Amino acid sequence: MSKEKIGFIGLGTMGFAMCYGLFKSGFSMVLPTYRREIDQSAGFIPLAPNLEAKIALYDEMLNNGCEGAENSAELFAKSDFIMISMPTSRQVEMNMYGEEGILANARPGTVVIDLTSGDASVTQKLCKECAEKGIEMIDAPVSGGQKGATEQTLAVMVGGSKETFEKAKHILETIGNPEKVTYMGPSGAGDAMKCINNYVSCTNFLATAEALSVAVKAGIDPRVACSVIQNSGGQSNATAYKFPSLIFKGNPMSMAVDLMMKDIALYNSLAKDIKVPSMYGNLSFQMFNILSSSGRGMEDFSNVARLYEEWSGAKLWEVDKD
Repeated sequence: MSKEKIGFIGLGTMGFAMCYGLFKSGFSMVLPTYRREIDQSAGFIPLAPNLEAKIALYDEMLNNGCEGAENSAELFAKSDFIMISMPTSRQVEMNMYGEEGILANARPGTVVIDLTSGDASVTQKLCKECAEKGIEMIDAPVSGGQKGATEQTLAVMVGGSKETFEKAKHILETIGNPEKVTYMGPSGAGDAMKCINNYVSCTNFLATAEALSVAVKAGIDPRVACSVIQNSGGQSNATAYKFPSLIFKGNPMSMAVDLMMKDIALYNSLAKDIKVPSMYGNLSFQMFNILSSSGRGMEDFSNVARLYEEWSGAKLWEVDKD
């Protein structure tokens, strides 16, 4: 194992896969055993499809060189790198402040790698406060979902100083595909790029759901329509992967409606701050809000496709099972 120690906070669906991948790649990990029960039940993935499997992998790490920490202060003090994978910037702030927080316990020279799809303005503030303590921070949100996290092929978008990026590059290129680890610019640039990417991804998904519904109503098999679009000018990840591999087969995307709405809201806020009209961004937000406002915010965001089924009567979900 490497001599440098990586403390990892946020062992949910994405975080656990990234942490386990780093461990298997030879990195010395410091695990937050003080919150083990919370992390173990914080979502399952094919790598750890149930509680028993996740416990077994957690034990594997602890029994093969990884250290446990009894509280966050201990984890932050022990670590040369601190990786944070949280739902929002609010949780990142909670780990920064207080007697047991990063600012009070991390050693000067420690590098904080924030993997959260966060608010760029909050990230910039935290980065400045870290620098005042001699702590370095980069924002490094990822794209590629659970599959990418498990296979260590994520795309990583990095904001912060170029020097700090270079220090952390070997870690980022382990959780992600080295060809997809991109330095975006100063602090907050990674977060900005992530919400921009998710906005485009969501809009493509919504447009594809609508287009395929029209195709079905026009008498065209949605699978054939999707294939033709993918081989023509309308192609996107929605036609390459989301519909043929997930929607048509009835598989979830494993991301909640409210979490995706958070990213679109960040995009709209960014566009507003820099005075760029975001008509499609606001429309995309409201499409997801149809589910959220009816109490379905914790459902998988792929259920937006079901709205088109309800409105048009065109079947898209699970057509491969017919």
